[in-house]
Amino acid sequence: MTKVRYSLTPADYRDYQKAYLGTIADFWGRNHFRISVGFGSIVFIGGLNWVFNVNREKYPGLVAIAAGLYLIFVGIWGRMSFRRWFRKNEHLFQNLEGEFSEEGVTVRTAKEETRTKWEHYTGFVETPTLLLLRTPEGSCVLIPKRAFAPAELDSVLQLIRNKVALIGR
Repeated sequence: MTKVRYSLTPADYRDYQKAYLGTIADFWGRNHFRISVGFGSIVFIGGLNWVFNVNREKYPGLVAIAAGLYLIFVGIWGRMSFRRWFRKNEHLFQNLEGEFSEEGVTVRTAKEETRTKWEHYTGFVETPTLLLLRTPEGSCVLIPKRAFAPAELDSVLQLIRNKVALIGR
């Protein structure tokens, strides 16, 4: 059994986002920003064209302009909201304790404890700084590698590789 203490930082969260969007997220999760902003831009430009070039009736063009701006806003807001949420709830990711055993993973905070068997995890991703254990709901347990001594990290990585399938890469 290996026990570690750690706190997650905004840099860890940025690494998580890159790994999540690069390997774990579904099509919509990976491309939400591009689709919303790209399609919103097309609708916005179409609305401008309608208002100023195509027709003298301006109402459909104004609706398209508003819809395009809305789609652009939704795309940008979605990307920024994750970072804002982490900063607002950073206290939830401080002073954590992780325990890795043959049975599973236990993560403790000052207020709660979560015990999870290895069978629960659907996969894992290893980044240069993090270990991500994916749950069936699509969320991840983040464990920074800096929490481990070098020998501990090797043994925990071996344990995880034996118990959970590697995602992507």
